[in-house]
Parts: sequence; C-alpha cells; structure tokens
Amino acid sequence: MDFALTGEQEALRDTAAKYLADGRAAGDTDRTWADVIGLGWLDPELGTVELALLAEQLGHARSPLPWWSTVGLAGPALRAAGREPRRPATLAWAEESGPGTLAALLAPNRPGPVGCTVAADGTLRGRKVAVPHAAEAADLVVAVAGPDGVALRLVDASALRPAPTDAGPAGLEPTRPAATVDLSGLASTPLVAADAGRDVLAATRRRTLTLLAAEAVGVAARALSWAVGYAGARTQFGRPIGANQAVAHPLADLYGQVETARSLAYRAAWSVDAEPGPVADRAVAAAAVAGREAATTACETAIQTYGGSGFTWDQPLHHWYRRAWWLATFDGTVADLRTELAASLLDDASGQDAPGR
Repeated sequence: MDFALTGEQEALRDTAAKYLADGRAAGDTDRTWADVIGLGWLDPELGTVELALLAEQLGHARSPLPWWSTVGLAGPALRAAGREPRRPATLAWAEESGPGTLAALLAPNRPGPVGCTVAADGTLRGRKVAVPHAAEAADLVVAVAGPDGVALRLVDASALRPAPTDAGPAGLEPTRPAATVDLSGLASTPLVAADAGRDVLAATRRRTLTLLAAEAVGVAARALSWAVGYAGARTQFGRPIGANQAVAHPLADLYGQVETARSLAYRAAWSVDAEPGPVADRAVAAAAVAGREAATTACETAIQTYGGSGFTWDQPLHHWYRRAWWLATFDGTVADLRTELAASLLDDASGQDAPGR
C-alpha cells in the first residue's frame, strides 16, 4: 500500500489552502458557492480521501460554508437517487421525541423517526430539530418513518421557515448554525426507499464523521501553528518563551497528537471507500475520537501558551476553540464514540472466538 498522497491530491489540498487563506470563503454565500463548484469541491469523482483533505483545510480556516453538510450529510442520499449535490444541502433526522443522533437512529431494534411521516401524496407531517445549516440549504433530505423502516425524501428548502437554535451545542458555534424546521404540509419526493434507508444513513454517518475528524485536524493544526509561532516570537528575560521546557514540552506532545489524529483521519477516509462495514466503522470512530481530542487540546494548549492575552475575547483562538467544542459534541461525545468503538471490538473478538467461525 502506498501511504503517500498523489500529486493530484496534494494539488487539491494546496489549492484549497490558498483559496481559503485570503478570506474569500467568508464572503457572499452565492459567490462563494459558485467558487466551490468551479474549484471542483463537489465533483462526483472525488473520493473520501480527497474530501477529507478539503475538510482539513476548511477546518484550518474555520470556514462557515455548508460544504460539509452538502457532501457529508445530504450527498450520500442524493447520489443514491442518481442526483448530484450542486446546491447547498443538509439532512434532517433528529426529532424532539425520537433519536437525536444518527448513531441512535441506526442502533439495532431502535425505532426510527416517530413524529415525521409522509402521506400517500408525498406531503410531510411533523418537524425536525437541530438541522445543520437549514437556513442556507436549498435542498433538504428528510428521514421519515415508514412501515418498512426509515425512508429518505427530498424537500425544496426554499419553502422552509427555519427557527434558529441558540441553546446547547447548536448555539456554541455561530458558523455552524442549526434550526428547527416545521415540515407539515410540505411536498416531498422520494430519494431512498425504506428498505435501503438505514444502509444509506450508515454510509452518511461514516462520511460525515470522517470529514469532521479531518476538519478537527485542521482546527488543531491552526491552533498549534499559532502557539508555536508565539512561543518563538515572545521573549521574556532575553530569550523566547519557547526555550522553556514548561512551554516547549506541551507543544511537542501536541505535535505528536495532531499528527496521530491526521494519520487516523486519512486512514478512516481510505477505509470508508475501500472497506465499508464494521472495519470502516471502527476506523471512523477512532479518527473521530483522536481528531476531537486533538482539536480541543490544541486550542487549550495554545491559549495557555499565549498566557494572559490568550484569555481575552480579542484573541482569535476563541473562535477556533468554539469550533473544536462543536466538533466534540456532534452526533455524540468522545465518550460515546469510545463506547461504540469498544463495543465493536469486543463484538468482533467474541464472534471470531465463537464455535464454527
């Protein structure tokens, strides 16, 4: 196996970094989305490794684009129906009285959405909560309850009137807005039938968590870069503060943590395409845990490195710290992912040891 990136992958990564560095991605949404299409970030030939490279750069820049919700949350369902995601899109699955996470929705013997249903004419009834980028989406993929399981349907999001969610993790990071949407009376078209809905949602979760793990690496790398730069430039008693072991050693440890998280994110991205199923699920869970912990630790270490100035609201690190904590809570906590990973490993070991296998 060749563990190195190809020349095309490096070019894609470097072009994204250059585009995001000048701040254009934080400007007019319509113009920026046209740039996203022109740069090829929605091209169907991009694999999960290429998407992870883009996600890492978007995390490094703390981009507010709904790109991740389009290619991660909505993309698998749209492509399963033969549609290419070209407009901003997202997925609505959580309900106040039903599973709040994709993990819970996919759990064996758990009910699917319990409040959102579809009539014979395609009209929806019910509402969804904590829908990421609902106000910016042009297409909304909706998970609905059916007699045979979870079906996925498409709604024109221009008809929505999202109610922004400001409480909890959804209100933590303003560049990752979430909203409650009332779907009652809205027309919908079928994307994925109920007999295939769970498989598509499982693929959706794998891709989304992988992209967010790579994004967390970008956040961590940005915080580490700032901390190292400050430690080398800030002087006390005639020498850089980075010459002190109390400053240098945590940064050295952090470098190892960030590189480990990056390797696991790339491994997960490759696994999602090359070996989907339980093996990929374990790789994704490990990458998500490592990326989230690296991002929060990097921001906290950088704030400590900056000293008193690191605790002021004028310090940009706080914005990346918010993104790190948003990442740390999406679709479950680090503890939840560790539990999921441990259960998968133990189940696999039990199955291998079972008679007749």
